[in-house]
Amino acid sequence: MPANNLVEKPAHLSFEEAAALPLAGVTAWRAIMTRAQVRSGEKVLITGIGGGVALFAFQFALAAGAQVYVTSGSDDKLARALSMGAAGAVNYKKEGWVGELRGLAGGFDVTIDGAGGDGVNELFDLAFPGSRLVFYGATRGNPSNVVLRRIFWKQLNVLGSTMGNPNDFRAMIAFVATHRIHPVVDKIFSLEDGEAAFRWMDGANQFGKIVVRIATATAAFSSQP
Repeated sequence: MPANNLVEKPAHLSFEEAAALPLAGVTAWRAIMTRAQVRSGEKVLITGIGGGVALFAFQFALAAGAQVYVTSGSDDKLARALSMGAAGAVNYKKEGWVGELRGLAGGFDVTIDGAGGDGVNELFDLAFPGSRLVFYGATRGNPSNVVLRRIFWKQLNVLGSTMGNPNDFRAMIAFVATHRIHPVVDKIFSLEDGEAAFRWMDGANQFGKIVVRIATATAAFSSQP
């Protein structure tokens, strides 16, 4: 691959942090910056905090000057997000979570979601008129119904996003370097313990990325996401 297609590892990152960055980072970057175009002072909702993409979206939005609110089914993950600078955090497994979130924020200019499922209608309900909602995944499957009137009466912008292109990748790396963002690494496993890494991931207990150390790291990596 030509040398000009390589991007230097940001100097402030360890090799494990750099390994955690590329795909989840560029996916979050495209959702937050390319598609939603988050601006300073906006209220941003990020669902499922603790996942790799959600955490990067959270860090990028904070660095861009947004007020960031999060949801999770884990009180421990919510507490960690608050310690990292979240303006508010709500457990979506608890009754009345939508009202609680509305009481905290009023509503949202931007919503970033990778879960999908029947919860999308609540996200439409929480959105400010004219706001942007970006969906980058559907881990909870397709919604059984979508209340379309919430979209057209509020004139919502519903955007799809996935991964990113080389321009997104280079912009993301530059932003990480400028703001000295550290990817959240939950656990590091050796290649020999790869099965344990998958079992840990299956338990959905991680907060951040799981890294498997497989070889001696190098100082540069491809700009292809």
